[in-house]
This record gives sequence, structure tokens and C-alpha cells, in this order.
Amino acid sequence: MKDGTAQGVAKVRHYESLHEPSKRLYHDPYAQHMYLGSFVQRWLGEGGTRWLYRVCGFEGILDMLSIRTRWIDDEIMKVANDGKEKQQLIILGAGYDTRGFRLNVQPAFECVWEVDQTEVQTKKIRNLRQIKDDVCIQERIDSCFVRFIGIDFNQESIDEKLQSSEGYSIHTPSVVTLEGVTQYLPKDSTAETLTALKKVVPAGSILLITYVDQNVLDDPIQCGPPNEVKKTVNSASMVGEPWISFWTPDEFSSYLKELGYNVMSDSIPYDYIEKYLTPLGRNTEKKEMLAMEHFVVATIE
Repeated sequence: MKDGTAQGVAKVRHYESLHEPSKRLYHDPYAQHMYLGSFVQRWLGEGGTRWLYRVCGFEGILDMLSIRTRWIDDEIMKVANDGKEKQQLIILGAGYDTRGFRLNVQPAFECVWEVDQTEVQTKKIRNLRQIKDDVCIQERIDSCFVRFIGIDFNQESIDEKLQSSEGYSIHTPSVVTLEGVTQYLPKDSTAETLTALKKVVPAGSILLITYVDQNVLDDPIQCGPPNEVKKTVNSASMVGEPWISFWTPDEFSSYLKELGYNVMSDSIPYDYIEKYLTPLGRNTEKKEMLAMEHFVVATIE
């Protein structure tokens, strides 16, 4: 089981949750239970944790991943608050994502489907059930509001796994997330996943997907402090989960179009500094932040 990256994202979500309530982008009370050694960040606090990331040369990734999390939260809640028709949330490559528990998406969303490696899902459920006195976790698991689908991405197709899952409906409008995944997959594999997905979600459903900019390789300074950009890419390789796929915005838009998806927006972390960070008094400068990933909203044609 490879879950180093998933644990890394949980660390960042824990870091963000260490901010004072008036300063944080979101609160994920479960993130600290999803990785080993979380007591270190609890002991260091928000300021000490950021100092540690800075010393290690990874400070820029904190705001990039926190903004990504908040962006997806907002897009999901936008649909939840619209209230026009019942929805389902499908989280592909869910890792240690806890949106099914921490976001107030009911009653607009009938179900949250989490899809990932069986080993990761088993570990996640175990970690969640070990959290004492959390009524939300027990209710949402026991009522099957959050459902876990284990999959071997190399052997099984997403459409078959979803269709064979009790309670899944191919007719229910869906919001699908594929967050921080495409850089780890060959482009053909991502295409196969998105093609399979189209078979089991209705037209008009929403895809929230991220990808890594080609400039990470060609012109790193466009994506943040060059040394930190390179260090981030190298660290992924060192934990056995290398980044292998990169796109320009035009390439990614054309790629999705060919697969039957229409890009509605394509943004980067820099676009959210004034929207998210400045109102909180968090004066992160553009030159300090990584902007290696793009955040895309697309609709299924």
C-alpha cells in the first residue's frame, strides 16, 4: 500500500486546522488521526509547524494545498446550497479525505462515495472508528451516507465498481472530485478513468479535477520558488510516488474536451490569495507560494 502522499495531504490539513478559528481556511478535525506522528504538529502549533516546513524547504506547499482544499470545499457547498435537486458526491482517489464527515452537505447530497485502494480504505475506516465520542462519524458510516468502495485501479474499472455497489444510481446528478491525482498517473490511465466515469454519471454532472502545470518542468519560476518546485517534485519520487504527467492549460482543456467534458474554469492558487488569505490577515506573498497545480471545474456533456 502506498499512502505517503495521502498522509502528506493529511498533515497539511491538520496544519491548517491548527490556525485560530478566525485565521483558518477550513477546519478538519479528523486529519490529525490520518497520519503517524501528528503529536509533533500539535506540540509545535501552527507557527512552529510552518517554521518546520520552512526550514525543510517546503513552506510554499502549505498554502497551495490548503487553498486547493478550500476551493473544492466551496465548489461542493455551492452545489449543496443550490438545492435544486438531489446529488451524490463521488471522491475518486479519496485517500484520507474527510469531506463526507466534516462538510454539512445533507440533505442536498444523498450519499458520498469514496473510491480508493482497499488497504487505504480499511486503514481510514479503522482510524475514524478509533476517534471517540464523535457522533457524526458513527452516524454517517452506520447510515451508509458515506460509503467506501475498495478498488484495484490496475485490475478493476470504476464504472463496474460503482454500478455493482448497492444504492448507487447512474441517474443521480453527481459532483466528482479527482484531487491531486492526475500527476501520478499516465495520461492514458486518467483518460480511461474519465471515460469509465462518463458511463455511470448523468450529463450535466460536475467534475472537480486538478493537474500539474507543464511549467513545473519547463519554466519552474512560473510555479513558485524554483528550488522549492524542484524539491517538491523530487520528494514525490523519493517516496515512490513520482509525478509523471504534466499539461499546459490548452492541452488539458483539449484533453477533457476529447473525453466529453467541458471546462468551465481553470484557476491556480495565486488567483485565491485575495479571496481566501487576505481577508484572514494572512499576508502570504505570491513569491512565497507554490502554484504548481491548476484547479478545474468541468461539466460532463
